[in-house]
Amino acid sequence: MGNRLNINTNVLLAYIRQSNIPIEILREKIKNIDQILSGEIAPTFTQLSNIAKTINVPTGLLLLDKPIDGRKVNLQFRTINSEHMEEMSPELRDTILDMQEKQDFLKEEVESECPFVGLFTVQDDDEKVIQEIHQYLGTKIVKERFKDYRKKMNNLGVFIFLNGKVKDNTRRPLNLKEFRGFVLSDKRAPLIFINQTDSSAGKLFTLIHEFVHLFFDDSDLLTNHDFDSHTKLEAKINRITAEILLPQQLLAELFDNYQNLEDNLASISKRFEVSKFVVLRRLFDLKYISREAYISMNHQLEQEFMKLQKNDSNSSGGNYYNNLKFRMDRHFVHYVDNAVKQNRISYTDAFLIVGVGYKGYHNLVGDGA
Repeated sequence: MGNRLNINTNVLLAYIRQSNIPIEILREKIKNIDQILSGEIAPTFTQLSNIAKTINVPTGLLLLDKPIDGRKVNLQFRTINSEHMEEMSPELRDTILDMQEKQDFLKEEVESECPFVGLFTVQDDDEKVIQEIHQYLGTKIVKERFKDYRKKMNNLGVFIFLNGKVKDNTRRPLNLKEFRGFVLSDKRAPLIFINQTDSSAGKLFTLIHEFVHLFFDDSDLLTNHDFDSHTKLEAKINRITAEILLPQQLLAELFDNYQNLEDNLASISKRFEVSKFVVLRRLFDLKYISREAYISMNHQLEQEFMKLQKNDSNSSGGNYYNNLKFRMDRHFVHYVDNAVKQNRISYTDAFLIVGVGYKGYHNLVGDGA
């Protein structure tokens, strides 16, 4: 018999009601569910995890003293319109809540602040912001840019997570059409989440785009609609992101007027490890190509992308534990493990905070996570 957990049954009942899952289904899957709901007996960790999985909420929510209003996630994102928030999927909402829980833990653990968070305002000159970001990331274009930038950002105190599903639940995939990633700005524990179902080039764009948001102390949910944003801040961040990913000076050296547009896109996107969409938009913004050429090629790229999506299962593939290490932030895991070793939290707490089981946790901390 596992250790039993003291929970607020009113919290449990509230989340069950929100889920619209019939009690009959819970009775089929959870032993003694009626006694648990009445407070007659306390649930084991396994039982609570199974309840959470059945009603599609993070297990940690069921351990709270009071329910979290689902609207809490809306407050983080000033740049998102209310209509989009109303349409937010349970998978996106629960992923944001999961990351907020991780950030709340980190705020208590991290002692120093990141000096670059909130360093600028929308009134500051683009070039001034770009130069400052180059001080942190460097200007050299290296191979495996995502890996290089992620490591640099980690060392600056930014926590970076990736996933293509809600925690470890393969039945709850994240929808790339809904969002590509988000950033939760905080001076002590800034956090970036990237939708792992995106392409390698897409992940790189999201990483840089959300990192730039931190310099304005702005939490952001990145969707496919943001590239044509009419807000002053988002337009500014798009310009800065484009310059970091595709520096104008290097682009001028690589663009070949004697080569057709399609070949230019292929060679430049490969050199900078960005998508052809990003290169195309950059060429248009810098007036290398006409609006007509931009619209025509953009339509062609969209058709190619749709064909690729049909042939791509978006499976992360590979070894589960290697993938787990890739999508978890190594510094975050270190802070959790350090808290366990100092007896400030239990292993059960650690499993809940990280969102993995016994084997997954020990694999993460076992060899230099």
